[in-house]
Amino acid sequence: MISRRFLELLACPTCGGHELNIGAGKRPELQCASCDSHFPIVDGIIDMMPQQRSVQPGQYRTETLFDLIAGVYDIVAPVMSVGIWHCSPLRYIDQENRAVGRANGGVLLKAPIATGIVIDKVLAPYHDIAVVGVDSSWKMLHKAKARLQDHGVPFLLIRADLSRLPLRNGSVDGVQSVNGLHTFVERQKAIAEWLRVAKPGSVISGTALIRGEEATADAALDQFEQYGVYPMLRSGRFLVEELNNTGIEAIHHEMYGAVMFYSGIKTAEKTKKKAG
Repeated sequence: MISRRFLELLACPTCGGHELNIGAGKRPELQCASCDSHFPIVDGIIDMMPQQRSVQPGQYRTETLFDLIAGVYDIVAPVMSVGIWHCSPLRYIDQENRAVGRANGGVLLKAPIATGIVIDKVLAPYHDIAVVGVDSSWKMLHKAKARLQDHGVPFLLIRADLSRLPLRNGSVDGVQSVNGLHTFVERQKAIAEWLRVAKPGSVISGTALIRGEEATADAALDQFEQYGVYPMLRSGRFLVEELNNTGIEAIHHEMYGAVMFYSGIKTAEKTKKKAG
């Protein structure tokens, strides 16, 4: 059901323990030997969302929204990208292709993975990559599963809190977050998690919606914030400074319409400082 390779990447979101094994009960689940937490496996997707967590303002609405729009997301996202955000969908595909290549046959973390609409376009040439996809939406994850299993690449899908990734330190070879950064209530914690789970030298990349670049986009973002869909959105400059403050190095960014594309590196030096 879940390969040993993937089990060895996981960490319990409750206690941080590494002793996670498939349970022997009638219903498939993961069990943590350290704290006896149980995580159900539904249709091959592990639910590792903390059972008792404090829901931040806007978080419930955002998760519910993504469940509601999962069925039409693949149609709506490209249309909004062109018509509202003024960014060609091909730019997402280009960055995704580079992210998969940079993982160099290792494990690529997609956080969030959404429906897998972007990675679906680039996986065909890569036969040695493994994908770990994390999202808070069940329906998004089920759409991503249908896509990934058509490619024959090893993959693991997890429902989890993106600011508490259920992965071990230094367990992935790259992180890609397409339109994820602006959806996080606690951006600093989410970025810190990317750094924690990435190996030294890994590239961390993604995209985010930003303010101050397109009038039509700003009007749409005003509505999103008014109804609590996303937390407070910022300018590209603000987000770059925020990324710099987390410890990601050699940050490169470009603006296309109301979308910022960014990439940076987790350096070995940062790892040593944290270990000390």
